[in-house]
Amino acid sequence: MTAVLLALASALAFATATVVQHRAAAAAPMGGGPVPAVGLMGRLIRQPAWLAGQAAAVVGLTLHALALSAGRVVLVQPLMSSGLVLALVLGALVDRRHTDRQLPDLSEWTAAAVVAAGLTTFLLAARPSGGVDVARPFPLLACVLGAFLVATAAAVWSAGPGARHRTRWLASAAGVGFGVTGLVLKEVVARPLWPVGWPLAALLGVGGVSVVLAQWSYRSGSLIQSLPLMTVLEPLVAILGSGPVFGERLAPGAAAHAAQLVGVLELGLGVVLLSRRAARRETGRPATAGLPPCPSDTSSSRGGRARERVAS
Repeated sequence: MTAVLLALASALAFATATVVQHRAAAAAPMGGGPVPAVGLMGRLIRQPAWLAGQAAAVVGLTLHALALSAGRVVLVQPLMSSGLVLALVLGALVDRRHTDRQLPDLSEWTAAAVVAAGLTTFLLAARPSGGVDVARPFPLLACVLGAFLVATAAAVWSAGPGARHRTRWLASAAGVGFGVTGLVLKEVVARPLWPVGWPLAALLGVGGVSVVLAQWSYRSGSLIQSLPLMTVLEPLVAILGSGPVFGERLAPGAAAHAAQLVGVLELGLGVVLLSRRAARRETGRPATAGLPPCPSDTSSSRGGRARERVAS
């Protein structure tokens, strides 16, 4: 129960951070250069609102570490998916004060409910068992290298001027990275603080790259495009890795496996519903979303488009 409460508190803190960071990143100019994300981060670190979001993320990370130290990855990581619903609620509460921002409609609330139902179904059927506190080094290292490989591929693809589905590629890579970060975080909290080993360096590396990819994704499209992918991929990657890395097991038996599969499918269905709704909202978006603004753009017109992205 302690791990569950800590995980839910962590999800709330991360949801708060996500809403604040998305609104800051969506309004920030991307900047030019060979690595657009570097210019974006340089602007974001000078914004008090974005820094406040980072502070909330630090709180969420601390609670996440405590949850992982008290419970299994298979239990804690799916609970982090509740951040999707919490972020939608928090975003709606914030946007109610802005008449120029479109609030979530019934279809989006329905999709969020499907995600919540899928999460509940999976957790009830999972009943995880087994596992060790200290990770097996080679499977964990393979997960870390895989996360860096996916991040590199997404960054190279998204840096191209004609990249399609930039927001989704970046969000997917960030979700994979956050899932691996959860695995490494459990390993770090199980080790003594000194001497510092490679897992801490891996945690900082994978986590830092994932944060940058997430901000780039926020800048490239609406929150509803990026957050569902990150929210679902993070626990799925962590669950898939928890077996070979920590020896954790889901409840056996055909009935349990069927219920677990139903829960995962419900999560996926919720993501599809949210993504389709976002696509219908954004049919009028420019094809250059996520690229540096044209020189002829004024700051006021750029802010107007940013508000449209946030509203969607």
